[in-house]
Amino acid sequence: MPPVRRADFFAALAYAMDLATGQSENFALRSCLLSMRLAAVAGFDVDTRRHTFHQALLRYVGCNADTHLISAFVEDEIAFRHDVARIDMVNPPEMLGALIRAIHRNPAKSGLGSALAVLQGLSAAAAVSVPVLNGHCEVARRIGVRLSLDPVVCAGLGQLYARWDGKGIPKGLAGLAITPAVRVVTLAQDAIVLADSFGMEAMRTK
Repeated sequence: MPPVRRADFFAALAYAMDLATGQSENFALRSCLLSMRLAAVAGFDVDTRRHTFHQALLRYVGCNADTHLISAFVEDEIAFRHDVARIDMVNPPEMLGALIRAIHRNPAKSGLGSALAVLQGLSAAAAVSVPVLNGHCEVARRIGVRLSLDPVVCAGLGQLYARWDGKGIPKGLAGLAITPAVRVVTLAQDAIVLADSFGMEAMRTK
């Protein structure tokens, strides 16, 4: 049997994360390919392209850390993750819509029970979401350390929810303070999610 390359192991982890987060088939591998093309166009040096490769495959490697919390108030946590990946997480109406859809998937809840579940979910969301998302980042960063990845890659894995406008996690991290690999991978993965969900033409306008 030929030896297993570390890249093969990362690809297997990426495939498992695609399944666990409700992403489309080969999402991480497709995003890795697109990210590497964007990195080449941007003129990234060899090290930064290597960071981009690892970031694209392992971005969501810590996202199962909170499964027990999410499944405590939604029926299908994979479907909920699928919905959340397609919205602006700092937009309250969009998050409310995702939460309502998640609760309505539970056939045991209807009428008053469904309304109460929405209210309970909203009251818990603010208290749970920030520590949960911080947990994703911290678990991903620690896995990167255990895999002996470059410290820059580990730092990037801790920035998976960072936003250019500073409204992401870690709070206040914005603009050029976000590692180049994270910026490129976020762009590539958002483009793929939107294209898969709404088509290429609609993706260009969102």
